[in-house]
Amino acid sequence: MANMALATWPAAIARGIAAAGSDARPPRDFGRRAAHCVRVSSRGLGWHALEFERHDYQPATCTLAHGSRQHLVLISLSTGRMVRESDGERAEHQLRPGCVAVVPAAMPISWIWPTRVSFCILRLKPEFVDAIARSAFGLRPGDYRLTLAERAHDTAIANIAGVLAREAMRAEPGGRLYAESLASMLAVHLLRRYALVSDGGAIDRRSAPHDVAAADPHDAEDAAALHPRAVSDALAFIHANYAREVTLADMAQAVHLSPFHLTRVFKQCLGVSPHQYLIQVRVNSARWLLSAGSGERSLSEVATAVGFADQSHFTRHFKRATGTTPGQFRA
Repeated sequence: MANMALATWPAAIARGIAAAGSDARPPRDFGRRAAHCVRVSSRGLGWHALEFERHDYQPATCTLAHGSRQHLVLISLSTGRMVRESDGERAEHQLRPGCVAVVPAAMPISWIWPTRVSFCILRLKPEFVDAIARSAFGLRPGDYRLTLAERAHDTAIANIAGVLAREAMRAEPGGRLYAESLASMLAVHLLRRYALVSDGGAIDRRSAPHDVAAADPHDAEDAAALHPRAVSDALAFIHANYAREVTLADMAQAVHLSPFHLTRVFKQCLGVSPHQYLIQVRVNSARWLLSAGSGERSLSEVATAVGFADQSHFTRHFKRATGTTPGQFRA
């Protein structure tokens, strides 16, 4: 496979899809047959809506002729090359750390990597996204669709993946609740940034019902299991603004709550205060930068890039969260 010429890739992919085209098997899970490539996994931790894994591959090919059972989000951790074919469309990419691909469930797709690659994969249950779409945006499953997308970066997805990686590795108490919280956030983000409604337009956040139970009594049970919309909005605000100076008052104003009320509902949902979560996002963003290679940036510049006041402040929080200093982590 490593010696396969670039010109032969599309034909190889087409043969792989055609060979399985008459196969009546349902969509399957990406990576389930590649256990030897899995370096970190959330399996066995009781996570339901969302699964996390890190994969390291030698040059390889992967064909999902009937798609995946779950929505897939892949985040590249390395440089490399990749060719992808789906629905008659072919795309070649030079991978860089932070590249993101969103693949809707049940979409036939195939990839070939002629180089070694490493990436995180997030598997999100479609029925969970449907519940979020219904409760947060007033949309039924037939009213919207996720789209296949490949982007050079997506800060919100990268941060969610970083937190999930930590939770999967540490397996600490409360991890399942934490993962479900992040699943809600990821679903909202995908619906806002990677979904189209039935007329082909983007989902309009302003049209979302503020009182789910009032909008549709059949949604009340689903809504009861989800986080308050204010918390989802606060999470989105934090991820969009963590790199600048952000106060609790800023967060509260953004979601139209008092600082006291926001802190109370935030801690009820996530078990941490808004400020503690902001620090976690900054630390995980710094970990991502340091893992991906921060080039010629000094640690002081990394600290500024992720929103810490100075290198000392950065080092203190980074060591508290990871058990090592930024310098040791980068080395």
